[in-house]
Amino acid sequence: MSWIRHVLGDAAWQGIAGIIALIGMVAAAIRFSWRNGSRQGVPEMGKMPPTAVEPPPLAEPHPVRPEQARRVTGQQAQYFDLSDEVGEREYYEALAEGMRNAKEKVYRVGRGFHREQSLSIYQALQQAEEAALQRKIKVVRIQVGSMVAPSWAAGYARMLADYPNFEMVADFDYTGHSDIAVVDPHGRNPFVSLLFESREQERLGTVGRAKMGFIVRETQAAGDLYALLLEQANRSQVLTAQAVRDLARTYVYFGWGVHMAARKMTQDAPGAECKGVAILRHWRRNINAMIDRPADRATIVESESKDSDDWFDGVAYEMSWWEKERLTRLESRAYARRDVTIEIAGVPVDAFTFVPLPSPKGSAVLRSGSWIDLVKEGAIENDMTQLLSELRRAGVPFGELRPDSL
Repeated sequence: MSWIRHVLGDAAWQGIAGIIALIGMVAAAIRFSWRNGSRQGVPEMGKMPPTAVEPPPLAEPHPVRPEQARRVTGQQAQYFDLSDEVGEREYYEALAEGMRNAKEKVYRVGRGFHREQSLSIYQALQQAEEAALQRKIKVVRIQVGSMVAPSWAAGYARMLADYPNFEMVADFDYTGHSDIAVVDPHGRNPFVSLLFESREQERLGTVGRAKMGFIVRETQAAGDLYALLLEQANRSQVLTAQAVRDLARTYVYFGWGVHMAARKMTQDAPGAECKGVAILRHWRRNINAMIDRPADRATIVESESKDSDDWFDGVAYEMSWWEKERLTRLESRAYARRDVTIEIAGVPVDAFTFVPLPSPKGSAVLRSGSWIDLVKEGAIENDMTQLLSELRRAGVPFGELRPDSL
C-alpha cells in the first residue's frame, strides 16, 4: 500500500484532511528541494511516514513556479500558485493537455465553474475532454458542488447526450476542498492533478476559490487515487443531461413544518435563502394531525375543489438544484416531493414542497426539545400569528416561549 492510500485510507486522515496532507507533503518536498538548490531529487515518497509531516502554511513569500519544480521519485511534480493569473493559466493548460492526450481513461472530481467570466478556461477544459471522448476514451466526472454557470452546464449536458463513453455523477456527501483529476492511472505516463480551494459563501451556497494546484506524474499515486475515485463514482447518483442543465437553475421550496425554523434549514440545506412567509392556497393544514406525529398523512391535505377558500402559510426558500436534491434525499423516507404554486407577497410562484406519506397511526408525547419546537420556532421567527394561535388552541406546550407574550 502506497503512502497516498495510507494517508487517505486512515480514519484520521480521510476527506479533506487526507487531501491537505497529500498536498502538504508534495509542497514540502518541492520547496525543500528548490530552496536547497538540490538537483538530486527529494526523499522517496513511499518512505514518508504520513503522520510525521505537518502541512506547510498555505501562504509562502516565495511561491515555487512550475519551471522550478524538482523531480519526485524520478518523475516530475509541479506546484502552481493559482492566485496568480499566470500560474492559473499554466495550471489549466497543463490539465487540459493531460486530458486531451489521454490514452486510457479520465476521472475527475470537481465543483465546476460558477461564473460566466471563466468561460475561456472551462471551455478549453471541455474541449480537451471532448477530444479524448472522440478517441473513445472513457471520461467520468464526479460533481461535488452547487450552482454552476449556465454555459458550463450546457457544455457538459451536450457531451452527455453525444458521447456514451462520458458519465457524470453527483456525490452529495463529499466535504473536501480539493478538485482531483486522474488520467491514465494504469498507463506508462499517468497524470494526477490536485487543486486546493478555499470555501467562500455566496448567494445560494458556498463556492470554491482556487488557491494552489499540483500536478504529479507518479504511477502508484495515480493508481491509488483512481481506486478511490472509482469507488466514489460507483456510490454516487447518476446525472442525466437534464439534471446537468438543472445545476444552473434555482428552485423555490415551501416549508410548512420544521423547515420554517432557520436553524433547521441551515442544517438540512445550508445554501438556501429565505424569501419570507408564503401562502399555499387550496390546501388545508390539520394542526391536530401535525401534533400527533411529524409525518402524519393528514397534516396537509389538498382541497377537493380549486374554488375552495382553503389556505395555510409557511416559509419560502430559494435554493439550487444541489440543495433541492439533498433535501429530497433527507425527506424521502417519510415524504413525497410535490410541485405546487404558492404566493409570496401576493405574487404566484412555482415551488415544491413535501407531502407526508402514509404512516402507522400513533401518538407522540409533546415534550421540550421535540420536533414540534422547531414548528413553534419557525412560526415565531416569521411572525406567523395565526399558526401560533392554532398551535396554542391545540394544546401545544410553549414553556418559556409563552405565546401569550408574543
